[in-house]
Amino acid sequence: MLAASGSGQVDLVGHSQGGTLSSWYLKADGGANTSDPSKNKVKKVVQLGATNHGTTMSGIETLADKLHILESGEKPLGKAGVQQYWKSDFIKELNADGDTVPGVDYTVIGTKYDEITTPWQSTFMTAGPGATVQNIPLQEGCFVDFSAHLSMSYSPRAIGLVKRALDPSAPTAPCVPRAPAF
Repeated sequence: MLAASGSGQVDLVGHSQGGTLSSWYLKADGGANTSDPSKNKVKKVVQLGATNHGTTMSGIETLADKLHILESGEKPLGKAGVQQYWKSDFIKELNADGDTVPGVDYTVIGTKYDEITTPWQSTFMTAGPGATVQNIPLQEGCFVDFSAHLSMSYSPRAIGLVKRALDPSAPTAPCVPRAPAF
């Protein structure tokens, strides 16, 4: 994308594990230059319902842990499912040096009705040195948006918040009634 656009930096938007993988890219795959943040390949990260601090999947992964299903390998839940568990080696490694990297502006959007990223607040990040984080509950200022994990990606409010995070001159995110969709 950098080569195609001729730009020195890009912005990343990711939902669920896509948001978590944006953090992995910055920390482990060359997206950030910790010694010189002006050389980061990424300027802004916008996440929706990312499993930044793992998930219990409403208790399903905790039950799988108690039944020792997680120890049996990746087959029952798949590698991605196991990696999202709040006790996974992936999540521990991802957050070992803090949530953020210097020089990146993060916007993290979570929904109170998230049934996948649980507890829902585990999506939120804490800014480290040289980074900014704006944690936004989708229902803040809009209690009628009942979007859940999957439906938040097409919530007019969430879309408006993403646009605003990428371009502060974008219109204010609308507040419209949204029923949960599973």
